[in-house]
Parts: sequence; structure tokens; C-alpha cells
Amino acid sequence: MTAVRLKVGIIALVFIATSPVIQVNAWADSADETLARVQALEKEIAAIRKENEALRRVKELREQNATLAKQTATKNNRLPTALLPTRQEPREAYAADLPIYAKVAAPVERGQFRVWGEGGAIWSGGDPIDSFYTRSTVSFVSGITTELASFPLLPKVGWEAATGFDYRFAGSPWHVSGQFRYGEGLTSVTSASSSSESVSAGGGPPTTVTVTDAESVAHKETHWIADLALGRDVIGSGADAMQFKFGTRIAELRATTNSREPVSESLIGSGNDFFIGSATNVSQQLKFLGAGPRFGVEGSVPMARMWSFDYQGDVAALFGTQNFYSRTTFDNPVVIPIPMTPFATSPPVVNTAQKFATVLNADIQVGVSYWFSQNMKATLSYRLDAFFNAFTGLDAQNDPKNLVQINRYYHGPRLALSGQF
Repeated sequence: MTAVRLKVGIIALVFIATSPVIQVNAWADSADETLARVQALEKEIAAIRKENEALRRVKELREQNATLAKQTATKNNRLPTALLPTRQEPREAYAADLPIYAKVAAPVERGQFRVWGEGGAIWSGGDPIDSFYTRSTVSFVSGITTELASFPLLPKVGWEAATGFDYRFAGSPWHVSGQFRYGEGLTSVTSASSSSESVSAGGGPPTTVTVTDAESVAHKETHWIADLALGRDVIGSGADAMQFKFGTRIAELRATTNSREPVSESLIGSGNDFFIGSATNVSQQLKFLGAGPRFGVEGSVPMARMWSFDYQGDVAALFGTQNFYSRTTFDNPVVIPIPMTPFATSPPVVNTAQKFATVLNADIQVGVSYWFSQNMKATLSYRLDAFFNAFTGLDAQNDPKNLVQINRYYHGPRLALSGQF
């Protein structure tokens, strides 16, 4: 505006300076010359007014563009960067910037938060956990004999659910993530047997001795893991990047077995008939709880439109304690008829063991994802979790003083839903 005022002042001075001349020469000049000078002056004033109007319009456009830039940045949840510097000379702005558009630097990339939930079926593999019982037989030669037998227990089909999150820091390849998984599986077994033998002495009525036993076992295994990790994109960027992770994993595995074994003995036909019934109950629990470092990778590979191949894998070393607990109780015998000397009830038998252990853990999961939108996808995958030397349990001789290591694997299909914001 300073240049405009200067120009207007100069023209005014020219007008004032020339006025006396016009008045002096008015008598000498013709009416046509005076009219020509006035018309030229009016044209110059009109040009100045147009230039001032154009400069005012430039200023309005700049203000409107700045307002639109701020509204767009607010709508996209981004902070606008510095606008291009404006020119200080109005004539130069008018000459170079008509028409004017807002020029905004590239917006700063936001952080991205992803959350997911997953569920599916699991099968258990590895070494079975034995539940022991006795099998009884009767013979008039050797009497009632027993032999040790066992049920090798592995859970049947079970279930597992998981949830987790991943946050990538704004403008950075670094992530922080976590997950929690819980699964369980059950199995049960029943069995029964009976052994009897009859003998007739001297043509009299036969005497029959019968031994019957039955076994029922309920077995349940549960496991959970919790992870917290830092990650970094190492190949690619965004949703398709391969991310390397390192952090901490905490895990617990628990196996609980409850068994009941009723046993009955009877003698009929001797004139001194009797019946004896009793039961043995065993409660057993194997447990491992530990924590340690975890390393892993995960990523996604685009395939056909809206489809991608997802993968992840982890290894961890878990340091903790393995516990073995077993408690055997005996029901009071039922005797018919009641003998003169009642049977003594046996006290419970308890065996425990605990030791420090290192359990190696590895998992792998691969699947195919379908993107409903740029922020939501569904994934169908298959997962395998392996825990090496997870439990300490009884050996084949049912000796609580000689425990053996037991491996455990969990595997099965998964269905997951993910959303990112």
C-alpha cells in the first residue's frame, strides 16, 4: 500500500502544480486542449483505482485460502505445516499470484493403532500324561493279584481365544505391541473289569469269588501367554511391512487330573458270604509358570485385489518353576456283614516336587486375509504353539521320585478380525 499512496501523492502534486498553468493558459489555450488534459487525468485516476481494487482482492483471496487450509488440516486430524512465504511487495504479488491457490507442505504422518481379536479350535499333542490304576484278577491258586495299568491322557479338541494391539508411532518405523492368549482342552476316560472263579468242593454248592474294579478319569489342560514387545519395520512400510519384534513373554501351563477307582470283592456260597467295597481317589496337578525374552517377525504380502498373505513367528526362552502335586485318598471300606474287627482307614498319600526349569517355546502362524476396507480385515489362519519340556510328570513305573519331562503342542485353525485407526 505504500507504493500506491506514493503514486497517488505524485499525481496529486502534478495536478496541483499544473493547476496554475491551466488557469494561466486557460485564456490562451483552446477548450479542446483543456478537455484533453482533464480526460487523461481521469483515466490515470481510474487505473489507480482498479489497481487498488485488485490488491484488495489479492488480500481477500489469501485470507480465504489460509482459512481453507486450516479447515482441511483439522478435518484430517493433522497439523498444517508452514505456508509458503508471502511477498511483501503488493505489485509483485498482484503480478505473480493471480489467481492464488493455497500451497501447504505435505502433512505429517499420523500414528496408527491396530487392535484384533481371534478364536478357534485346538488339538493337543506331545507326550501323554499317565493316570495310573490297578487291574485285579482272582485265582484259587494265587489268590487276588493286581497289576499296574495306566491311561495315556491327551486333551481332545479344545478352544483358544486371543486379543492384542499394535501401535506404530507417528512418522516412525517403531511399534509397541502386546497380546494375551488363553486356551483349554478336556478329555475323560472310563473303564471297568471283573474277574471271578468258582470252586465246588466235595460235591457241595460252588463257592464263587469275584473281584470288580472300575476307573473313571477327568483330565483338563489350560494355558495362557501374555506378550509385550517393541518392534521395527525392517522391510517395506505400512500394513505390508515386515516387522521385527523383541520383548518379554509370560506363560503358564497347567494340567489337572482327577481319577476314581472303586474296587469290590465278594465271596458267595461258602456259608461265610461277605462283600467288601472301597475306592481310591487320586488328584494330580502339573504346572509350569515362567517368563523370558521373546523374538519374532510378522508381516503381510499383498496378493490379488483385497487379499493378502499374513505370517508371524516367535521364539522365546521361559525361565520359571515346574511343580508336581499328587494326593491319593481312600474311601472307608463298606463291609457286609460287618466284621468283628473293622478295617482301618488309610491316611492320604501326598507327593510334591518343585524345580527351576527352562522351557523353550516357539510358535508359527500363517493365513489369508480379506480386506473389507482399508482399515478392517478378516483372517483365516492356522497356528502351532510348542512348549519343550513343559511339565514334569510320573514315569511308566508311577514313581513320584523319578519324574520325567513332558512336551506339549497346541495347534488348530483360527479366525481373526482386525481394525486399524
